[in-house]
Amino acid sequence: MSSRSRRAKQGPPLGPILLLVLLMGGAVVIARMAAKNKPEEEDAPAKEVQASDIFVGLPEEEPPPPPGGDGSKRMVNVAPANLDQHADFQRARELAEQAGNALDSAKKAKAEGDHATWNTKATYAKNLYDEAVTITALWEEELLEKYGDRDRQVKAIMDERSRWFKMLTTLHKTTGRE
Repeated sequence: MSSRSRRAKQGPPLGPILLLVLLMGGAVVIARMAAKNKPEEEDAPAKEVQASDIFVGLPEEEPPPPPGGDGSKRMVNVAPANLDQHADFQRARELAEQAGNALDSAKKAKAEGDHATWNTKATYAKNLYDEAVTITALWEEELLEKYGDRDRQVKAIMDERSRWFKMLTTLHKTTGRE
């Protein structure tokens, strides 16, 4: 066999590896000696700070009061009278009433076994409820911001819209997709 094939089978040469290990060991020894010879500096003790000293001078923080109230849980009358006479809300009520009528006739058709009519009328009702909920969504958010959810009128409006939304959710589960 030739000498080349024996070297390939023996692995990498050990000389450079041993040299690298010796250099690394020497560096560690030199670093330790330098650390021992370094003059020790006395650390000044840190001044103890009391937790109460950190926030001295800041006013006591309180949560903001809810809009339209004094912080109690009782219902209030903060919003102006006839809040439910808003044009968008009146239009949404009309749409919800039409949707309710369409849903009633859809239920009759389903009871009679006419699934095509059921699906058509229920989808129509779903679209009407969707429009009613959509056109009043921003208005309801504005009411909540101005008067809070403890105002009697705002609460009644929210309850009515919640009924529409529940009907819409039910119709989304039971009707076909368009």
